Amino acid sequence: MERSERKSRILQNLSSIPKRMLSLHGRENVTEFVLHDLSHESCFNLGKSAFLVNNPDFNCLKGVAGISLPEIPQGLWTNIWEQSEMFSTYMRNSPFNRKVRNFGQCSLEGAGRPNPETIENVAHNLGIERPSYHSFDMRHGNHGLLIFEKNTQHDDIQEHLLEGVSLLGFCPIF
Repeated sequence: MERSERKSRILQNLSSIPKRMLSLHGRENVTEFVLHDLSHESCFNLGKSAFLVNNPDFNCLKGVAGISLPEIPQGLWTNIWEQSEMFSTYMRNSPFNRKVRNFGQCSLEGAGRPNPETIENVAHNLGIERPSYHSFDMRHGNHGLLIFEKNTQHDDIQEHLLEGVSLLGFCPIF
């Protein structure tokens, strides 16, 4: 796929997420829907992605949601946003999502900014190979952390990945 076509597809997907988020207002697991769309091959194509929140005030790094594209059966649903109950049931039973949601440890050092060794350790515990990550500020002094492995070597995704990942900061955290 040509770079400009891929970039256009990514931007189109990103721009549709806020409206979709509003369609599920009040649901506790909106984060899983957003992470799925960001990870999907039509967006950033992340083989595995784990979203965690670091709260230095409570000395806690907690897993929120995880998506493993290889784990998702093909043709399970056509649109997760329209088939929200089916997707939610799948996510409750997803081994990778459960592993991420059950993850917890003491807060990251350095005011929430992870170092490469910390990322490697967390990624190893979650079963993420060749990890990359993005860290970003969130409300209430929290810091979001997305640890992921890319399915492809497209470096052009980095240009928009942080903007996309920032959408996770608008999701409720339970």
